[in-house]
Amino acid sequence: MEIVKLDPKQFGIEESKASVVEQSFLPKVVERDGLISVYENLLTKEINQATCIEAGNLRKKLVKVRTGIADIHKTEKAFYLASGRYVDALKNKHTLPIEQMEEKLAEIEKYYENIEKQRISDLQAEREALLTPYEVENVQQLALGIMAESVWVAFLAGTKSAYEKKIEDARIESERMAAELKAEQERIEAQRIENERLKSEAAEKEKALQAERAAAESERKRLEDIAKAEKGKAEAILRQEREEAARLAKIQADKLAEEKAAAKKLADELQARKDAEAKAESERLAAEKKAAKAPVKEKLRIAIHTLNLQLPESELSSDIMAKFNGFKSWATSQIDAL
Repeated sequence: MEIVKLDPKQFGIEESKASVVEQSFLPKVVERDGLISVYENLLTKEINQATCIEAGNLRKKLVKVRTGIADIHKTEKAFYLASGRYVDALKNKHTLPIEQMEEKLAEIEKYYENIEKQRISDLQAEREALLTPYEVENVQQLALGIMAESVWVAFLAGTKSAYEKKIEDARIESERMAAELKAEQERIEAQRIENERLKSEAAEKEKALQAERAAAESERKRLEDIAKAEKGKAEAILRQEREEAARLAKIQADKLAEEKAAAKKLADELQARKDAEAKAESERLAAEKKAAKAPVKEKLRIAIHTLNLQLPESELSSDIMAKFNGFKSWATSQIDAL
């Protein structure tokens, strides 16, 4: 088993100081190294009951070595932690007088600077107080303490003037709004009086309208009764007219059907006669054509065979040529069928 060796330099520790720490772990390291050979020898043995008992005993010994190393680690770490705290305390003890002297010397060094800072701070507070009545926003952010006297006087006067103008504008606006409110109240009152007058007139008109509506309703009922009577008469007349129209339509339809039947019979007879005449004529013409076609058939075949096209190269030429050749094939088949 390989034991990893630590380099103290990786932890920023001198070898001599690291050696002191290592010495505290040495007894347990020696005990561990002695058990390593026993462990390696045990791994070569066949596993049986005795081997299992031996492994258990060896594991318990190793546990004691490990916990012993942990105890040494705890003790050593506590010592060095306490040493670190002691070193911190020594540092604070020795640097405190220096810091106190530095602080006092800084007060002396910045004596006039601190006086100026205090003067500026007092002037800032004084001028902020003078601006308080004028409701200046974010007054603490204004550099009033370092502001030149002439600039401050002008700033204060301008602020006061702006504030007084703001108050005066607010007073004028308040009076304007009060006047508008009064005018609005007067308008509302006048509107209320006008509404009352209109409401009274509307009531009178409503009474008149109710009387007119009653008269109109009576007239409507009278006219409705007349209309119902007239409607009954008109419906009776219309019913009679429809019945007469239906009777006449039936007579006309029957007559038209008889005429159509007679016309169809005559047309069928004429068509039969024409068909017979056409068939006889067709048979006569076929006989004449067959006799006349014999010399023509050879001429047609020669004419179709000698047909030729000379076309320029183009995308359309191949399509035209294919259809031309198809026509020649069709014409040849037609000639053969003669």
